[in-house]
Amino acid sequence: MSISLDEISTLESVLNEQFSQDRLSFKMSVHFVKDRMNHPRNNPSITLTELKGIFNRLTTVYISKLLLLKHLDTFNVRCTKTDINIPCAVEMSIDRTGSDHRQIIAITVMRKKGFVSKDPIEFKV
Repeated sequence: MSISLDEISTLESVLNEQFSQDRLSFKMSVHFVKDRMNHPRNNPSITLTELKGIFNRLTTVYISKLLLLKHLDTFNVRCTKTDINIPCAVEMSIDRTGSDHRQIIAITVMRKKGFVSKDPIEFKV
């Protein structure tokens, strides 16, 4: 079953609300949402439950490491259970209080066993 744009928007909103105190937010790129999320090469199809689980494990296990990432750092999130890989990038800005804010941008998503990431940073969930 395909994941809808509304479902992804809700997932982003939940994550962003959860980590607003940490000045951390998440955004799924247009490529992630429109081109790759429901692509037929993802066999079986990626589910919303899988994505929720991946982001939950990522933030539970690696929140302190995510908060240390620098502007333009890139990393891969690898789910060892589902073979889902999510290459990501960090954009930093200054929020209205003058503090650093990190936005984690999920660039793409794919279910691919043996995916080789060019990124030196990888978070296995």
